Amino acid sequence: MEIYLEYLAIRFAVIGGVIALAVLALFAVAMILRRLGKLDRARDMVEPMIRESARRRGGLANMVVERVVKERR
Repeated sequence: MEIYLEYLAIRFAVIGGVIALAVLALFAVAMILRRLGKLDRARDMVEPMIRESARRRGGLANMVVERVVKERR
C-alpha cells in the first residue's frame, strides 16, 4: 500500500509540474507578443477557433466564451 501511495504522489507531482510549466510557457508567449505589439492580432486570430470549439462542446466553456466575447465588444 505504501508503494502505491508513493507512485500516486509522484504521478501527482509530475502532472502538477507539467501543468505549471505549460502555464509559465503560455504566460511567456503572451508577454513576448505583448512587448512586440502583436497580442491583439494573435487574440483576433485565435478567438474564432476558441469560439468554435466552445460552441461544439457546449456547457460551461460555451457560456464563458460567449460572455467574454460580449464584454469585448
